Amino acid sequence: MNGPPNRLSVLLVEDDPDYATLIQQWLDGAGPDPGFALSWTESLSAALSRLARGGIDIVLLDLGLPDSHGIETFLALHSRCAEVPVIVLSSADSEPMALQTIRHGGEDYLVKSTCTRDLLVRNISHAVVRHRRQAGAGAAGDIESKVVAVIGAKGGTGTTTVACTLAAELRLQSNDTVLLAGLDMDSDLLGFLMGVTSRLSILDAAQNVERLDATFWESLVTEVGGVHVVQSPGLGHGGDTDQPSVLQAIQFGKGLYRWTVLDLGRLRSGNLALLELATEAALVTTDSIASLHEAKRAVEVLGAGGVDRERVHLIVNRVDEAAETLSTSELIKFFGVEVCARLPYDGEALASALLERKPPAESSAFRSNLRDVARKLLGLEELKRRRTIPGLLSFLTGSKRREPSANEAAICS
Repeated sequence: MNGPPNRLSVLLVEDDPDYATLIQQWLDGAGPDPGFALSWTESLSAALSRLARGGIDIVLLDLGLPDSHGIETFLALHSRCAEVPVIVLSSADSEPMALQTIRHGGEDYLVKSTCTRDLLVRNISHAVVRHRRQAGAGAAGDIESKVVAVIGAKGGTGTTTVACTLAAELRLQSNDTVLLAGLDMDSDLLGFLMGVTSRLSILDAAQNVERLDATFWESLVTEVGGVHVVQSPGLGHGGDTDQPSVLQAIQFGKGLYRWTVLDLGRLRSGNLALLELATEAALVTTDSIASLHEAKRAVEVLGAGGVDRERVHLIVNRVDEAAETLSTSELIKFFGVEVCARLPYDGEALASALLERKPPAESSAFRSNLRDVARKLLGLEELKRRRTIPGLLSFLTGSKRREPSANEAAICS
């Protein structure tokens, strides 16, 4: 702590004098524990000058300033003082932008119109404690974390199975630490597929963000084949999810692992913000017309949400052996992104995995194709596989170019 004992030194960067006065009143009336000393600047340049002198424990930052605006305000400040936690003060209409700052290292954000004194004081105190714990964990382990968000174009694409298998292969191919987190709040399928019986879920982490440390985190996760699994709560978890707290929990957890795989379930407006944490996004679709239509819309939504198309990895999961499929070149033309993998129909292996409550066997065709995806993410060369006669025939048949059907031509146009 940089200030006197039991006092936190807060820098407020805000160009509205009335709101600055309100913040001062709130902090003055917060009581002696922890106690606050407030400094106020009205511009980014003045804030950087104050930070250069040191002695600041936390920054409250408005993104709209006379000399800077938007995400650039946060990036400019964070690049100069990464060791100081930053809470963004957001208007209601700029909340999506505030969420982006968390992906870039922000500690939290507060919406001005709904903020109260108690909420402000609590978030400041928690942010300082959380930031110091994470800094300590980073100094000890020096872990550079990468996050892969696995998300389905619609229900029934096998998203959770892909997430579980991909996590297992990232662990196997890299021997690095891997976290698999269930963030589809209405389904506990991830826990079922991985054979996890714990009653604890990611919501327990979200509800205790102020207490999160390595010991507390270990009590939440279950190790399965070297992968640390924290499951989703599933239906009946008691109301709406506090998304900022979930973001904070994952932000803490990912700092303990080289790789984090997020199972987001199907794409919904409610889980778009969670993509802000991801360095890569795996979009899972089937080869049905309806699923391809939803996947194309999903690519557009992800792009509009700021996800770089180069970070979107399209995975086409063939769930119906009899279904007619588009060629790879047709899929690329349709989506405008490269097809990362085409998973073959492997009903027997998947059924066996469900019964045994573990990822598909390493020898299965389904898993071997996701092994290639994991190796691509790791920057490793694809493993050469011997083709069986049926597999060779399937490859030769699938590689023949054909004219798309009328329905396919319609959705590609």
